[in-house]
Amino acid sequence: MNRNLKKQPFILKPEYPGGKKALQEFIKSNLKYPATSIENKIEGTVYISYRVDFDGKTIEIKVNKGLDDACNQEACRVVSLLAFSPQNNHGVKVSTQQKINIHFKLPLPPPNTQINYQVKAKSNTHKPQEQPKVTYGYTIKFNG
Repeated sequence: MNRNLKKQPFILKPEYPGGKKALQEFIKSNLKYPATSIENKIEGTVYISYRVDFDGKTIEIKVNKGLDDACNQEACRVVSLLAFSPQNNHGVKVSTQQKINIHFKLPLPPPNTQINYQVKAKSNTHKPQEQPKVTYGYTIKFNG
């Protein structure tokens, strides 16, 4: 008997098509940070547990540890959109328990653009009886 063979689990867990990286990209592209949470400067992680049924659909979504109500609802909405590959478990219809963390990070404020300028006056007087001509030069610096 060959003992070097890795045993396959009897119950196969459903996998997201494309793996973990595709799952993260899906969440990133579908997650909408709630405006009220941005205004209240709420950020952090929502910890969610859910079940994946035999068809690959997410069911029984539950927030284990959350933030505010708006972030919790948004995290649940995104998890409800997930669709996993159904697994063939020897003809048995099985649902599996899964966990996921949804991160909410406040967007960075736009850079503070400040304009500084200087006015330099030059007097062009060649003759004392003439009124001096004044010209102005401007220097504009952008700090960002």
